Amino acid sequence: MGASLLWKRIWRHKLLYLFMLPGLVWFFLFSYVPLYGIQVAFRDFTFSGGFTGSPWAGMKYFNQFFDYYQSEALIRNTILISALKLVIGFAMPILLAILLNEIRNVKFKKTVQTLSYLPYFVSWVVVVTLMQRLLTPYGGPVNELLTSIGLVDEPIQFLNNTSWFYQIIVGSDIWKNIGWNSIIYMAAMAGIDQQLYEAAKIDGAGRFRQIWHVTLPGIRNIAVILFILATGSLMSAGYEQLLLLNGPATAAIGSVLDVHVIGAGISQGRLSYAAAVGLFQSVIALVLILTVNRIARKVSDVSLF
Repeated sequence: MGASLLWKRIWRHKLLYLFMLPGLVWFFLFSYVPLYGIQVAFRDFTFSGGFTGSPWAGMKYFNQFFDYYQSEALIRNTILISALKLVIGFAMPILLAILLNEIRNVKFKKTVQTLSYLPYFVSWVVVVTLMQRLLTPYGGPVNELLTSIGLVDEPIQFLNNTSWFYQIIVGSDIWKNIGWNSIIYMAAMAGIDQQLYEAAKIDGAGRFRQIWHVTLPGIRNIAVILFILATGSLMSAGYEQLLLLNGPATAAIGSVLDVHVIGAGISQGRLSYAAAVGLFQSVIALVLILTVNRIARKVSDVSLF
């Protein structure tokens, strides 16, 4: 009877489900069909043997990774950089959305929104090249400005410097993604009943109290769900950014699993080893999401499932 009611409901809203079909097909083709290739991590993969003809290797490549002398450093660096991005960067889009929501000049608001979105569509190659031009100690405008106003006596080596590495990584990531990540919060704020703000005004609440008691509770559910999803990226620090910004001087704190996987799989041709490390990342990410989802369901009664 339950299944019958479900199919009746689907048929009644068939047009809405039809709109979902392209997304479901996309996920099936690019997220579920490739799962067949997971077996590469458990085989001595060769192109001639393929998925089914290559001999089984069991846990060989997982053991190779954990026996690798830099495996602990790779895991530690990945978690630390990802955690910094999550802790610092997660709140920034919420803050930007709140500030934009408080702007009453529509033209200025749209201009700020557009400018904040643009960096998201710029390749990391372009972003890093721009940073190199701006931050170089050899005539870069940032160092020229700092020395001209007397804040520093000598130009600062911002890039490839362990003292500035985390600031550069986290700051550039926030700058690039803050506008795009704020979109969903802006949409959630647009759905808040305006009568709640009017009632708060009548009770004597100022703008800050309206934000605290109306705006933040209105986007709480969205923020919790996005935070749960974001925890899945703790084992993935972002290979493009780290590949371009990490250098020999910062290798001890900037070498991460993503870059290690790319190097082993593409540069060295160790496909089975790279697949094993990638699978390890995915399993840990799944465990993190399930754990945080369960905690969020108990604490805030909001969860993915």
